Amino acid sequence: MRFVGMVALAAAALAASGCGGGPSTAARLHDDLLTVSDLPAGWSAVPTTGPTAPKLTTSAPCLSGASAITKSWKHEVASFVQGSSIPTFVEVLAAGPNADRAWQRLAVAVASCRSATLDFAGTKVRSSVRPISFPKVGGSSSATAWSFTLGGVRIGFDLVLFHTGGIGGYVAYSDLGSPGKATVKAFAQAAVTKVEKKGSTPPVPDTVSVASTPVQTANTTLGPVGYRSIGSGPPLVLVGGYGVTMEDWDRRFVDALAAHHRVVLLDNAGIGATAPLPGLTVDAMANQTSALIDALGLKRVDVLGWSMGGMIAQALAVLHPAQVSRLVLCASFPGDGRTVRPARSAIDALESGSQAKVMSELFPADQRSAQNTYLAAVSSWPRAAAVPAGVLAAQRRAVDLWWAGTDPAGARTAGISAPTLVADGSRDPLDPAVNSRTLVRLIRGAQLALYPDAAHAFLFQEPAFLARLESFLG
Repeated sequence: MRFVGMVALAAAALAASGCGGGPSTAARLHDDLLTVSDLPAGWSAVPTTGPTAPKLTTSAPCLSGASAITKSWKHEVASFVQGSSIPTFVEVLAAGPNADRAWQRLAVAVASCRSATLDFAGTKVRSSVRPISFPKVGGSSSATAWSFTLGGVRIGFDLVLFHTGGIGGYVAYSDLGSPGKATVKAFAQAAVTKVEKKGSTPPVPDTVSVASTPVQTANTTLGPVGYRSIGSGPPLVLVGGYGVTMEDWDRRFVDALAAHHRVVLLDNAGIGATAPLPGLTVDAMANQTSALIDALGLKRVDVLGWSMGGMIAQALAVLHPAQVSRLVLCASFPGDGRTVRPARSAIDALESGSQAKVMSELFPADQRSAQNTYLAAVSSWPRAAAVPAGVLAAQRRAVDLWWAGTDPAGARTAGISAPTLVADGSRDPLDPAVNSRTLVRLIRGAQLALYPDAAHAFLFQEPAFLARLESFLG
């Protein structure tokens, strides 16, 4: 499901096609627009004119006079997308006669909106509109929040109108759910700063989302390890599962955690910039994760492992207990030989290379909206290289050793002393719920959280889990 150009609304709904002003006006407006180099890593420009431009129209009584207000103005438009789908960002700049008065009238018109019909290439959706409190940018500004559902996915965008230096402008930033105010403010302030030419325009910071945070490489005692880091506070290391890259994490989940933690994501051995390890085992991957913690000077960390990453997290807690403060095991397995293995059909679906089959293992069939939202969220990442076939084969062997109870650290899971939260979806075809109950019996004092209408990707579906996780981490 693709959402490219979702809020080209700013260009289509409000900007008139008037041709007031001369070439010099157009040139100035064009030069004052933000460019890709002003935005975080991973953003690219989206065409705003021509056959490949996003096709979107809107209709609402509140906007009926918008074109008339600015029909003699000259407009320039730029639009951008992070990754391949969403978030999107649109900027429109305009200049013309009676700038102050006209822009005030436009702001009043938009502020009066309470609903609008959006047409995405023939698909019509109803959007609610409401004024929002927003920090002032430029000489004057106002903002509205728009919200609608498309393909079962809830989308919101903030539309910020501003006027400064004889130029009217507006920016629209869209995202899943509701855009973060701090993020929208950063984009709007960058747009105004460039128009006002108050020194060099500082790029919008990469830290607005983990998906725009560049990959770094740590030189560890077990070779280079690729990782991303975002946020501040107690360190929290996220360890992915079988065939998972950093770009398979739902960035909404990571960004939410980064509000209170320094979150570190890593690629396991042989993936991305991380060095391969000979004779790959779960214990070897745990040792490499430990080496990253040392290289980053993190000392004691909270660790969350997902699926095979939960095995790695257990091994880390067994082999390097001084490094683990709290342990969160998501859709994970015991390593004492009592694992109930998934059905062969579930493993085949996971390894099929078919997005539809993989999603059927991650989300229940009746959770299509959650699935589509996850796909939109991961589309924000820069494209990652495929996991090498040899690495996948080595990971399968490592998992088999763990399931069989012959992994040395797996056989010692009962010795874990770190406070532990075990969680999964009760409808997980890849990891029967009995495995979570076994882990809770093995690890003294472990807590259990099962979510009834969720599967292997429950952590990206259930807001209740995020709340439980934040409470557990303290």
